[in-house]
Amino acid sequence: MAPMLPIDVLQTARDLISIESITGNEEPVAAYLEGALRRLGLAVRSQVVAPGRRNLIAGPERPAVLFCTHMDTVPPYVPFREDAEHLHGRGACDTKGISAAMLGAGARLLERGFRDFGYLFVVGEETDNAGARAANEVVRAGCVVVGEPTESKAALGHKGVLRVRVKVHGTPCHSAYPEQGDSAIHRLVGALSKVLEADFGRSDRLGSATVNVGDISGGVAANVLAPSAEATVLVRVVTEAEDAWRRLLPCFLDPATGRPDPRVELAEEKRMEPAAFEGVEGYPETVVAYGTDAPSLKDVGRRVLFGPGSILDAHTDHERIAKRDVLAAVEQYADIALKLARRAGRG
Repeated sequence: MAPMLPIDVLQTARDLISIESITGNEEPVAAYLEGALRRLGLAVRSQVVAPGRRNLIAGPERPAVLFCTHMDTVPPYVPFREDAEHLHGRGACDTKGISAAMLGAGARLLERGFRDFGYLFVVGEETDNAGARAANEVVRAGCVVVGEPTESKAALGHKGVLRVRVKVHGTPCHSAYPEQGDSAIHRLVGALSKVLEADFGRSDRLGSATVNVGDISGGVAANVLAPSAEATVLVRVVTEAEDAWRRLLPCFLDPATGRPDPRVELAEEKRMEPAAFEGVEGYPETVVAYGTDAPSLKDVGRRVLFGPGSILDAHTDHERIAKRDVLAAVEQYADIALKLARRAGRG
């Protein structure tokens, strides 16, 4: 076999951050990563998730350890830039710096003669976890190391998600005579105020559930009662998602009757249960509030959630990751892989 080409980890991170890969447009990053995986001497196969969108699976069947993270980012694209300490740009910490570190870890493992590992790069983590759900049907490993910015700690769990789209129907009329109509916006705002005051539960491990009204729209003019209005509610779940759903429903009852309001439609868009993961000896532990692909990979193998960078930098216009953290993660991911393999008797 030809000699393995070295992985320039920081240059790989620079290249990845420079590629726009907002959810749905992952293919340019997939093509880049495919080339990097082949340079490591790994067999690479694609799993089509949707037209023009594919997961990448590399390495042996059923490896002891599978490195996994996502290729997509949230909008908008933020161009790459660099200073003495950090790499900046969309995806820097979520999760292109992590992808580069995982590739570097693979090169380090190969140097040490360890080959019982593979890779899974997926699409769609930022929206519907479609790539992870598709991979869960076919990919198997001893343990899957999911890369997310956990500040280089092993995350033992994270909150779940309940995302609901709310549509309210009203009756338009001239705003000077409001008794002639029914404002969808007024009805929606009244219900959302109850949502924001509601108790969605608490967990000793994960803390209190949180709720956010992520977007809101409706109406046609300032002098017209709104004929329709919509909003998205997202609950970070710490108990069962069904429990959060039961707590949400009373917020949308008709105030006049106390019964389900026929003018209100609730459509569940995403449900993810809270999840628990394994720790790794020698690494500090934490829990995180955000969601990841890890719950959707429950059949792939035992799960570890770990990565450099901070979630507080992700999804912002100042997204960044420290170069020293990326380089440290190369050794950390290699070390974690060896420890997990030994734990399973495959080291």
